[in-house]
Amino acid sequence: MWENTRLKLRVANLLCRLMPQFTLTTLRAAVYRRLGVRVGPRVAFMHTIDITGSGRNPYERLSIGADTIISTGVLFNLEGSVTIGRRVEISQFVHIFTSKHAIGSSEQRFSPAFEALPVVIEDGAWIGTGVTILPGVTIGRGSIVSAGSVVNRDVPPNTLVSGVPAVVVKELTVD
Repeated sequence: MWENTRLKLRVANLLCRLMPQFTLTTLRAAVYRRLGVRVGPRVAFMHTIDITGSGRNPYERLSIGADTIISTGVLFNLEGSVTIGRRVEISQFVHIFTSKHAIGSSEQRFSPAFEALPVVIEDGAWIGTGVTILPGVTIGRGSIVSAGSVVNRDVPPNTLVSGVPAVVVKELTVD
């Protein structure tokens, strides 16, 4: 069954790759909608996305709000859910993870058992290029995550965070 699920993503990405980059963005959204991703109106996919996740249809764990832009090379790990609000910008090469492995015994620290934790990106947020978002994180409304940051804890609304790990650099004005 996993192979059938991966085959669907490969076909969807093949169709999306045939479209010129940065054009036909809403047509790409329709392709991913057919895959099972919950895609709001006027969502723009600039190119293909990558999705990992187990189960019958991990694509249903991804929800994208209206007027959101997803750039190229974005990876969604969908063991848990990823909820993206309205008017969000996700820049290129962002990685969003929703699962973490347990720590095993001293014989083998890596345990194959894992815990799925949701990720939420609230309305109006901007996720910069090359950001990594770890499981269980909420990015607050109107926040900016600076390029290359690793987000391992919640980001307060209307703040700019940066770094590894990401820390609040400044509070942003609210209109």
